[in-house]
Amino acid sequence: MKKAIFIGDAALTLLALACNEPPVAVEEDYRIIPTSPVKVLKNVEIAFNRGDVNLLKGMLSENFVFYFDPDDVGTNPPGVPNYRIPESWTYTDFWQAVSRMFTFAYSISLTIPTGAVGEPAPEATTYKAENISIKLLVMVDEVNGFIADTGYCDFEFERYDGEEGRKFWRLTKWWDWTAMQSDGYPGLAPASFGRVLALYY
Repeated sequence: MKKAIFIGDAALTLLALACNEPPVAVEEDYRIIPTSPVKVLKNVEIAFNRGDVNLLKGMLSENFVFYFDPDDVGTNPPGVPNYRIPESWTYTDFWQAVSRMFTFAYSISLTIPTGAVGEPAPEATTYKAENISIKLLVMVDEVNGFIADTGYCDFEFERYDGEEGRKFWRLTKWWDWTAMQSDGYPGLAPASFGRVLALYY
């Protein structure tokens, strides 16, 4: 898909030059200013879908903790016999595993519907969103991959002061409850969100 987009952009640029018109920028900045928990999750979704580890890191507190589904703790990720999934990962564990996934996965698609996230009270400095559905599809090649599309996740956020006194939000905790197994699809093995990430740790 990236090649197709590149070719299309090149063709548009050549067409513009042929018409003696300046080329038009094809894309604006896709990041969202994280002024609410909903916008933080939207940025997380964008980061996964665009492979932008720096955007992901910007949405996480340095004290961030990712908690694996209890049903995954102590098990091995698919095809990784030398690693047992722990109870949790630190900020560094999490972003480094995700960064490796961005590098080595064939394709990644993450969807986090935010309609049920809600909004914190104006004076709140922390906020927790529970029972948020999530769908992660990671392809390891053209026809094989893993899908996490059952269960839910819980998220905890904190507010902090940004530039010029603006109030921003970031993730402090992420609980995975997606180990409930579905039947999968042809070429796709069902897995929890955490087990998919652990493939790349």
